[in-house]
Amino acid sequence: MSRKKKNNSPWLDDALEAVRTLRAGGVIIHRSDTVWGVACDATNSEAVSKLRKLKRRDDSSPILVLVADNGLIERHFSDIPEAAWDLFEHSNRPTTVIMPGGKGVDPSILGPEDSLGIRLVHDEWTQFVSRGLARPLASSSANITGSPTPINFDSITLEMLDGADFTSSHRRSELDSSSPSFIAAFDANGRFKILRS
Repeated sequence: MSRKKKNNSPWLDDALEAVRTLRAGGVIIHRSDTVWGVACDATNSEAVSKLRKLKRRDDSSPILVLVADNGLIERHFSDIPEAAWDLFEHSNRPTTVIMPGGKGVDPSILGPEDSLGIRLVHDEWTQFVSRGLARPLASSSANITGSPTPINFDSITLEMLDGADFTSSHRRSELDSSSPSFIAAFDANGRFKILRS
């Protein structure tokens, strides 16, 4: 009788607890594919409000989302330009694409013309959590708005850590975070401009 091989990834229990917290409407702090971030279920308005309060972020400011696969990208836009797919597929670094016509998330995270910033993540932990939640993660850097982005776990303030419902132990010992993502914004005609390179 053959048995299914158990997943022995050292971060698995940590990621499962993150999924449980997100499903319960909580806010997590975790190492993303770029910097240390704070995240919640992007479809849960109460969780999004809690994330904003923790960061002291204005209620009207857009928040990007993280997803693990193309299917979640397609679910949250009415129309996706071919050039956007090219950016997701061929970029050699984390890439955030902002497009009009975002849908299926808490409306408060959308920008003008219902624009939504979305990043397809390749970090294994974040992919697992996104797939476990089966919804996009509203995500921002793990700092109070206006203060410096934390360069590693030790530079996250106690206020942020105490305010989160779960803090991941995955990759805490790394001294430096990666750089923020490349950002490109599309208009309704499929033209785009680079906001951060």
